[in-house]
Amino acid sequence: MSGLDLQFAASELAHLAGKRVAKIRRTEEGVFLFKIGSGEMLFEPGVRLHLTRQALKATEAPDGFVGYLRKNFEGKTAAEIMQVPSERIVEITTKSKEKLVFELFRKGNVIAIGEDGIIAACLEKDETGGRRIARGERYAYPKATSFEIKKPEKIAFAVQLNEKGEPVSYSVDGSGQGRAFQTFSEAADFYYANAPKESEEEKAASANLKKLQGRLESQQKTLAGLSEKRAQAKIAGDAIYADFEKVESLLSLVRQMKKAGKNEEEINRELERHKAKIKGAEIEIEM
Repeated sequence: MSGLDLQFAASELAHLAGKRVAKIRRTEEGVFLFKIGSGEMLFEPGVRLHLTRQALKATEAPDGFVGYLRKNFEGKTAAEIMQVPSERIVEITTKSKEKLVFELFRKGNVIAIGEDGIIAACLEKDETGGRRIARGERYAYPKATSFEIKKPEKIAFAVQLNEKGEPVSYSVDGSGQGRAFQTFSEAADFYYANAPKESEEEKAASANLKKLQGRLESQQKTLAGLSEKRAQAKIAGDAIYADFEKVESLLSLVRQMKKAGKNEEEINRELERHKAKIKGAEIEIEM
């Protein structure tokens, strides 16, 4: 799922806010099911997150992680359910301020966070992207950029079918011919429940496509960050150009004082009148 897909899915989950987390389950295939009020949220790590009406069978003996989630989150009220802006992350915040964080990028993750912001448990440990996801660590989002998810002008949820009537893809912008659905979750639910099983070659191709999509989104964020830095550099450059004579005269003053044997402290006392200071080989000027 892309960030745009998740935006639609998260908006459809918002109505469950204020409802109680009734049951947490996991299937043999590793799909998580969260019964919240009368609705059920499905999370397949690294693949999808949406409301579901599928009757999936959970494992009879839950693992330790699911056991932890049951003990600490079943019976609590989901006060807020939201997508982190511009990220493939959805959070459920309980009335008692604990959080369940669902990350869809890379292999995907489920992270339980205490009200103090410290990770209490996680499905996967992770140390990529300059952050550490592990028990006892403070949870941190991926590095923020100015990247924004853009919605298409036309919004329409559809699943494209092959000649056998099997789902081959889904769309959120009405592109292509296919079966129409009222909500994104209904379209995603139908697609994943009825899509034919992939061959090993198709699985490899899908995994490669997913990797490329993740790389593209990462590059888009990097590009947005570079554009932001470029804009800041232009503002700084324009400020220096506008006050070029002031900058040049202060540099000349510093050179003269250094020639006269003045130390950094003495130079800074003089520069303070000009709202400037030196630190080593650098000079800072308030514009």
